[in-house]
Amino acid sequence: MSYGSLDGSGFGSRNPFSGPSTQGYQPLATQIDQNELQELFQITSGDIYRININVQSLERILRSLGTASDTQELRDRLHFTQQETNNTITSSTKSIRQLSEFVRGSSRQDRLQLDRLRSQLSDIIQRYGVVQKKIAEKSKSLLSADQKSIKSPRTPFSDIADDENIFNGGDEQWQSQKQTQDLTEFSEEDLDEIRQKEEAINQIESDMLDVNQIMKDLASIVYEQGDTIDSIEANIETASSHVESANRQLAKASQHQELTAAL
Repeated sequence: MSYGSLDGSGFGSRNPFSGPSTQGYQPLATQIDQNELQELFQITSGDIYRININVQSLERILRSLGTASDTQELRDRLHFTQQETNNTITSSTKSIRQLSEFVRGSSRQDRLQLDRLRSQLSDIIQRYGVVQKKIAEKSKSLLSADQKSIKSPRTPFSDIADDENIFNGGDEQWQSQKQTQDLTEFSEEDLDEIRQKEEAINQIESDMLDVNQIMKDLASIVYEQGDTIDSIEANIETASSHVESANRQLAKASQHQELTAAL
């Protein structure tokens, strides 16, 4: 991202809300209403809070996978929560980028507030990345266990009331039909459940956010913000140093003139 130069050209030379400025470069924070700036801070803080709540919910869902609470309703809630979290992360990252532009040259308090929000967002995104990965891994593990149980179905003889029928030659055909029917019903029911779990895993993987890319984006915002602030502060320090040097030179010249006049 380019922030423009300090000599009045580029983005820094214009007011993004009221059109071009004829006064050259001014700190961008002075060109927006402070109430609007604080409102954006509050919105971003609220987004980060929402992400944190959603991550806590996902951690509870993770613990429920593979238990009696693992229902279709739970899977639907998982999908909804992941999507909402992804959208909120996207919007809050955009807000951080906007704030980084607005606080250039602003007060130290505003810059510290931005840095605090950026750090909080970075931490919760990393936590979100961990939990969504664990959810995907556990879902795959549960699916694999179900698939293995299908390949080794239980013997349905326990469903036969009269054990003598097993050895009754006259009932061999009935036994075969009964076993085939039981195995077929067992397989169809479990295969349908497996198909649903496969679809759920595909949905989970589709909803997974590229956390690494988001972290890179946040890091680039910090670099750009820090680079701009360092540049401004360096210019101020350089100018101050030049003034002090000029004052020393003037003092020496004055002393030299006084000595010359005395001679």
